[in-house]
Amino acid sequence: MTEEDEEFNRIEREAAMRMKAVSATVAKREWVGLTDEVISRLWLRTSPYFNEDDFARAIEKYLREKNT
Repeated sequence: MTEEDEEFNRIEREAAMRMKAVSATVAKREWVGLTDEVISRLWLRTSPYFNEDDFARAIEKYLREKNT
């Protein structure tokens, strides 16, 4: 093994230790999903003038807002 390989392995180990330390300190939040009522409202808001892509984007936007 070359010095470069050893240095790379050392850096990888240190990065893994840092990631483990960070993940232990970050509070886990529960994912907030969609109810059937919310899905229905989003569908009514995007149809009949829009398509499935607009519906998907509306869901994505709503979830992003709820989970940030």
